[in-house]
Amino acid sequence: MGWFNDFKEFSDGTTAHGVKWIFHGSVHGSFKLIKTIFLIVWLGFIAYALFTCCNAVNNYINKPTGTKFQVIAESPQKEKPASIQFPTISVCSHNQIRQSYFDESDGLEELWQTLDMWDPDVTEKLNFSDPNNSYSKYADKTFEEVIEEGGPQNWTFLQCENFINLCQNIIPDPEVNFFKREVSLSGNCFRINPNGILRGKGGDYGKMQLMFFADLNEYSDMTRREPQYGYTVVFHDHESYSSTIPSGFWLSPGSIYKADLSLSQEFREGPPAGTCDPTRVNNTYGRYEENSCIAQCRDDALMKECGCVHVAPPLPGNEPDKDYRGCTLEEWASCGLRAYKNWVVKYSDVNRVSMGCNCPPTCFETEYKAQISSSSLSKFYAEQKVQRLPPGYNTTQDVMENLLIIDILFTSMQVSEIREIVTYGWANFLGDVGGVLGLFLGASIFTIMEFIQFFILAIWDTLCGLPGRGGKRTPSVEGMNLT
Repeated sequence: MGWFNDFKEFSDGTTAHGVKWIFHGSVHGSFKLIKTIFLIVWLGFIAYALFTCCNAVNNYINKPTGTKFQVIAESPQKEKPASIQFPTISVCSHNQIRQSYFDESDGLEELWQTLDMWDPDVTEKLNFSDPNNSYSKYADKTFEEVIEEGGPQNWTFLQCENFINLCQNIIPDPEVNFFKREVSLSGNCFRINPNGILRGKGGDYGKMQLMFFADLNEYSDMTRREPQYGYTVVFHDHESYSSTIPSGFWLSPGSIYKADLSLSQEFREGPPAGTCDPTRVNNTYGRYEENSCIAQCRDDALMKECGCVHVAPPLPGNEPDKDYRGCTLEEWASCGLRAYKNWVVKYSDVNRVSMGCNCPPTCFETEYKAQISSSSLSKFYAEQKVQRLPPGYNTTQDVMENLLIIDILFTSMQVSEIREIVTYGWANFLGDVGGVLGLFLGASIFTIMEFIQFFILAIWDTLCGLPGRGGKRTPSVEGMNLT
């Protein structure tokens, strides 16, 4: 009965509630039933507390990815920015290659049409080594060279105006252009505000206006067979590239479009709570994003299979250990097309668990959301522009069929933030454990320390013996109560 008496003596002084009532009073009569009830209730509370504590530990250790999103849509008036950064606007013509370029390059149009069939069984039969084939002279020419040389000319980008000033007059550094050309799978696109220098204000007073000329006379026979014509427009951060953004807006000439923009930023948690990888910042397609990672994964597959890619990425220097180069037309016909098609088929298979592309979410993402509205160009406005048309165009109808105007403005100066935050952290763990111990047992950290000290001294007394009564000392709570 040594342990029983020790624990009975310990219960008289411990800070844990209800323990002393298990031993209180006489062991005879009606008090025995009361003590039994207290013992059962106390043991039940102990079991429930242990169950809750185990769940809390499990939630904290094994389920750290429980998260929620918090949206901060507004900020105090005094924190409003003086201006807001315009996005980079990528504008890609649906007419990738001018008809005049095909006319000047004997045999190229036939080759391009064959490659555009996307049938490797046909392209692999092309014989570039036979000089009698008119396309043989283009064996060593790359896709980038054809797209860059044959794409829309710079003059088709008529104007960029930021409120009342031309974009080229706003940028302080004369060596920094307000647009660049970006060669991608979409063609030789216009990359406007490539460095993110241009800024504006909310509403019409800070808008940007872009003006393009479709040049329908240069539409190739291949493009004329397509149901759509005009441009694809993408709004994105200046550290990313349109070739990695799957969505965009199709805009047709003969209209003026209004793009109402809003800027949002998303922050995600890294390990162990989140799934994003903070070590991934950049890749060959600019800032790391899931889509840019997939594009690089595709390029890696082509490099492994054929030693070249369809179109070289814009920033190959971000992966100095790999030599990304564009395939020649012969390499693409003999190897690249089949490898590319096989990769697309495997990647688009919804039943396939993994494609081998390790592309976790990005920890930081900037998104420009746009709402597009449009109106047809005014006939009276078109009549005013007739005198300024390029050679080969001289009627109001030419203006209505070729001119495209885009007004870009911000609906608000505020920036929306979406933050991923941990929903079960250290504070939640302490709250759950402390709450159940305090509510059901009246226990605190000092109580836990009392029990630990009691059991240590009791075990030590049993195994080794301590000086005291009868050669042993009872590990009573006197001298042990820490409160």
